[in-house]
Amino acid sequence: MATTVFRDCVLLDCTGAEPAPRSTVIVEDERIARVVRGDEPTLPRDAEWIDCGGRTLMPGLTDAHVHCAIVETDPGKARRDSVATIALRIKDVLEQTLDAGFTTVRDAFGLDWGFAQAIDRGLLRGPRVLFVGPCLSQTGGHGDWREPHHQHGPVEGVYGLFATPRICDSPDEMRRAAREILRTGAHGIKIMGGGGCMSPTDELEHTQFTIEERSAAVHEATVQGKISLAHVYTPQGIVNAVEAGVRSIEHGNFLDEASAARMREAGAYFVPTLTTYELISAFGASQGIPANMLAKIDKAKAGGQQSLEVARAAGLKIGSGSDVLSSMQPFKAMELALKAKVLGAHEAILSATRTNAELFGLADEIGTVEEGKLADLILVDGQPLDDVALLQDTARVHVVLRSGRICKRALEPTSASPP
Repeated sequence: MATTVFRDCVLLDCTGAEPAPRSTVIVEDERIARVVRGDEPTLPRDAEWIDCGGRTLMPGLTDAHVHCAIVETDPGKARRDSVATIALRIKDVLEQTLDAGFTTVRDAFGLDWGFAQAIDRGLLRGPRVLFVGPCLSQTGGHGDWREPHHQHGPVEGVYGLFATPRICDSPDEMRRAAREILRTGAHGIKIMGGGGCMSPTDELEHTQFTIEERSAAVHEATVQGKISLAHVYTPQGIVNAVEAGVRSIEHGNFLDEASAARMREAGAYFVPTLTTYELISAFGASQGIPANMLAKIDKAKAGGQQSLEVARAAGLKIGSGSDVLSSMQPFKAMELALKAKVLGAHEAILSATRTNAELFGLADEIGTVEEGKLADLILVDGQPLDDVALLQDTARVHVVLRSGRICKRALEPTSASPP
């Protein structure tokens, strides 16, 4: 049995408890074997131990809305790269994400299931990936990337690397597509329930798919014990999604009190994604994003903080997702600082640890530092509750463990017990 001891850490366990200085956490194989707060236990012999020097030990961060395969904002430009180049660019995104302290991510469409398999087999260094593969879009909806003058079929993905949306226009087409996606082992089904910033022929205010169409896909996920998530902005789109059984509302920038109340009644989670609007608004023009899309980005950005305030006041379960794309991929942790403006640092961190774990159906395995759980841990230089923005500095994430395996280490272990 491999044993690793983290000694003299400030333990931020994300159970809701206050940080505990001078704590010790003992990891055996892939799980947390013992947690001792504020005391010096008898340490096991023949263990690797890491003297934390008062740094913060906390659960690995999670991100409920990533697109690790979207390495270009223009799908056509990505296809002009060789398959090998695209694969290596995706590999870089996954490795950067792990090094930043994210030990689990939910890829909210695009990433091929093979990358999750490669990580699970130890062939690729990356976070635990919960993938949904293709998303479901209607003709002319968010996900139909054809320009108005294009009559050919939707842009295709690159088999084995990334998948593009499935265009569906009836309950039967939704059902068939959902079954095919679930056949690959997908974590859930992603439904484009309304207009989007980066699609060429719809507006943010549009609602998309009938409740019957949505319900057909949600049913297929539910009978397999899987979750459904919906891209949606407007109150009506949110209510439609909840009525269809969707339990993970993504973005929701125009959430109001009535739609928030309906979400709470249904037990749905809210996953705001503030970072992507901040970054695309600031840098999108330099990356060639058209002016009409940037106008939609700015409109969504304007509603982001207010929707978070509405969600908090309604008592919604608030998760955390960044939705970053292309060159903006390294900025996932920026989401915590943006959320902290409304939630405060502790609640923002809980949204990216404990609450996301509940959303993923993994609350018994990850999200908090507790005995028996998987040892998904990060050691951070500084106190995130005092300055949550420090989590944006990858260099301050000194150690990353995923399932007990040290994936990143800036502090050298010792093979003997400390004096």
